[in-house]
Amino acid sequence: MQLKPDIKGSLGYFSILLAVVPLDQLTKWWIRTNFYLGESRPPDGFFRLSYIQNTGASFGIFPDGALFFTIFSTLSFVIMVSIMLFFRPFLPPLDTRLGKLALALVSAGTLGNLIDRYSLGFVVDFINFSFWPAFNVADSAIVVGAMLLGLVIILDYKRDEASNGGPV
Repeated sequence: MQLKPDIKGSLGYFSILLAVVPLDQLTKWWIRTNFYLGESRPPDGFFRLSYIQNTGASFGIFPDGALFFTIFSTLSFVIMVSIMLFFRPFLPPLDTRLGKLALALVSAGTLGNLIDRYSLGFVVDFINFSFWPAFNVADSAIVVGAMLLGLVIILDYKRDEASNGGPV
C-alpha cells in the first residue's frame, strides 16, 4: 500500500497555518522593533505588553532548553504535517473538522515559535498578564489547539462508548 498525500483534505489545515503564523510573526516583529528588551507598556498593571526573550518552553518554563526545544519542536512539526497529509484517515478523531482545527492550531503555534528559534535563537513573548507568565500568539494557538484536541479525544471516547452500549 502506497501512502498518497491528502492535499484536498488538508486545505483547511494549511489555511490556518497561513493565517496564524504570519499574525504571530508580525506581532513579534512589532514588539522587537518598538520595545527595548525587558520594557513593558504600561510599566505596571494587570495587563501589559512586554518584550521578553524566552529560550525555554511555553510560558518561560525550562529557560535553558533552547537546543532541546528546537529539536523537539522540529520533530513535532514534521510529525504533525505527516499526520495531516498521510495518516489522518487512519485516525478518525483527527479526520473531523474539529480534529483538523486542533492539529492546525498546534502546528501553527509550533511553527511560529520554531521560526523564532531558528532565526533569533529565542522566542519572543509579549502578552503579559500580571498573574501569568508572558506568552505570544503562537503559544495561544498551541494551548487552544491542545484543549480542542482534548475535546476531540473525549468526544470520540463518548461516541465509542455510546456505540458499544455503555462504558468502554
